[in-house]
Amino acid sequence: YMPLFSLIFILISLLLPSCSSSLHIVTDGSHKRLPEKHVRVAVWGLHPVVTNTVVAWLRASEFSVMEPSELQQALDKEHIRVSRSFADEQNAIRVAKQLGVVLVIFTQSAIGETVVSGMSTSTAATPFPGATPTTFSSASVAIRGVEVASGERVFSATAKYPQQLAAAGPDTLSILACQAMEAAWGFNPPGEQALSPDDACFAEQ
Repeated sequence: YMPLFSLIFILISLLLPSCSSSLHIVTDGSHKRLPEKHVRVAVWGLHPVVTNTVVAWLRASEFSVMEPSELQQALDKEHIRVSRSFADEQNAIRVAKQLGVVLVIFTQSAIGETVVSGMSTSTAATPFPGATPTTFSSASVAIRGVEVASGERVFSATAKYPQQLAAAGPDTLSILACQAMEAAWGFNPPGEQALSPDDACFAEQ
């Protein structure tokens, strides 16, 4: 039988990425059509780091983005809270239409925690904030653009780290949100790619 220490060492080695390996990210995105520049866009989501990154990306691409505070005030007036429910999304689209918004971009983000304890591991996906990495972390961001007039989803994308990270926080989600927008617009091919300090999404950090 293999000694207990050896089994634990192998388990941890499988979970930890090589220190010498590059940081990789996996993206996937597609679009039926993209909005024209200068149209009014709103961004909806739970995590400010993700929504603020998407807002900054859109403004850098010459879109007119509604101030998050203006949208929040309108939602509060309608007693709509930010959530992942379909009903709330439909209400958000209705309010956005009243404010002259052409497109709403919905965002979701998650931190996954992997706890290594003796011979067992357990993983729980929790929305950020409030997800304090115990041992290792994974992270992901998903976006989708919905036309206000038709209610049709016209683009969507995801970005995630395939490997376990020593820690995941706001900068991690910000990079993923930027990469998801790049994937939705078709600037990056789908699949796994290595990230470098020269990447445009790193430059915005």
